[in-house]
Amino acid sequence: MRRWGLALALLLSLGVNVGILATLAVRHAAPPDRPRPEEPRPVPSDNTEEPLRVVRLADRLGLEGEQRRRFVRLQGRFFAETSRLRTEQAETFRELRRELTAPEPDRRRIEELTRASARTHLALQQAMAGNVIATREILDPEQERLFLDIISRLRPPGLDSGPRPRRPWQQPRRPRWNDR
Repeated sequence: MRRWGLALALLLSLGVNVGILATLAVRHAAPPDRPRPEEPRPVPSDNTEEPLRVVRLADRLGLEGEQRRRFVRLQGRFFAETSRLRTEQAETFRELRRELTAPEPDRRRIEELTRASARTHLALQQAMAGNVIATREILDPEQERLFLDIISRLRPPGLDSGPRPRRPWQQPRRPRWNDR
């Protein structure tokens, strides 16, 4: 009886594996003219240097015409400016770290770098505040509510260079009593 059970289990396993391989082969051999279901992509506007996320945000807010052009132009400038400032801030942070870990740190250079980092952080905050104010002037009340909801979920400017917090399922496993 046990031998028949083992043979049956092996046959079932073989059948499952053949079924999986057949499914993969059929999917791979599908005719190329058959359209695959895809997520609708936003139509890029006439300016190819706009970040795709700006176009997606404009789509999500339901912007059209002149309102959309003003919004995209404003957000494009904002992303360009904050990208430059974040790069500057990261470089300042690297220089500060190098100075702090040097065999003989230069206190004056450290003070200069921390002031530069503070100026960059302030510029990032001012850029964010100016962008939100200017954007709110462009939007109608419903679009403004949606925009503010999206903004409320963003990380503060200048704080996104570190690691993101782990989700509960990404936490390292705690050792059990028998793992020690």
